Amino acid sequence: MAKMKIQQKSIFQIAHDTIYAKEHSFNVLIPHISNNNNVFNIGFSEQISNHFPSVKTNYDLLGKHFLLKNPGYVQFNDVDRELKSNKRLIIATMISQNGLKSKNNKRPINYAYLVKSMVQVKKFMFQNFNSENKAIIYLPKVSFTFSGANWKFVECLIEDIWKDMNVIVYDGVK
Repeated sequence: MAKMKIQQKSIFQIAHDTIYAKEHSFNVLIPHISNNNNVFNIGFSEQISNHFPSVKTNYDLLGKHFLLKNPGYVQFNDVDRELKSNKRLIIATMISQNGLKSKNNKRPINYAYLVKSMVQVKKFMFQNFNSENKAIIYLPKVSFTFSGANWKFVECLIEDIWKDMNVIVYDGVK
């Protein structure tokens, strides 16, 4: 079962503090939902763009054609690294949203794309981290609810897909 707890502090500050901790530092991966329309300046993506402009730049470089043709794709961006312990902060942009949320598209999240993305995140975690080089997922709930996702269903996916991973859910972003 995934070890999940709810946090309400700044996800970016806590992620930074986690990789730079003097004792018991961890690698941190922040996955978030993004769309296939090549729009990265709304919702949680805007917050990421403000903190880590390179994530938006890398997303833009994929281009709309690639995004439309590769649902469920995940782009992993190293955005910070503590040099002594080599702990990393990684933003994982999951292309799991078909279009943008609107009056005519109340649920742009595509659960099949989301499952595919979450499996890629799990593979990445197991390929890059282990019991000596530990990692934790900081999950921004707002990214999922902004996309029209049913949070109760997302919790079930977390339990099924990331069951052996440490997941901390952040209920707000500051």
